[in-house]
Amino acid sequence: MKKLMIAPMLLLMVGFSPSTIAEEAPYTVTNGNEVDEQTFNGFRLHRNFCARCHGTFSEGMVGPNLAESLNRITKDEFVETVTNGKMGQIGMMPAWSHVPQVMEGMDEIYAYLRARADGALGEVRPVRAK
Repeated sequence: MKKLMIAPMLLLMVGFSPSTIAEEAPYTVTNGNEVDEQTFNGFRLHRNFCARCHGTFSEGMVGPNLAESLNRITKDEFVETVTNGKMGQIGMMPAWSHVPQVMEGMDEIYAYLRARADGALGEVRPVRAK
C-alpha cells in the first residue's frame, strides 16, 4: 500500500497536479452545435479572418486543416504562428499582429478551433447557447 502512495506524492512534490496533466477544455458544446459565448465569438472571428484560407469550419483549403493542426501544436505555437506568421512548404501564413480584433480575440479563436480539433464540434455552424 505504501508503494502505491509514493508515485502520486512524488508527482505532487515536483509540481504536477491533475490540472497540469489534463487541461480543462476552453469551450462548452451542448446539443451538437450550441456553444458558449467565447467559442461562438471565436467562430465569428475565424469566419471573418481565417476562413478564406482555412475553410468555413477550419477544414482546410489553401491553408491547412486547423482542426487537425491543433492536435499537433501547442497553444503557444498557435499564438506564435497567428501573431508572427509562418513560412510553410507550399505557402505562408501571414502575421496578424497588426489586426486588433484577431489579437484581442486570440483565446476565443483558439477555443473554437480547440472544440473542432477535439471533435466536440463538427463541421456545423455553431449557435450561441441560451
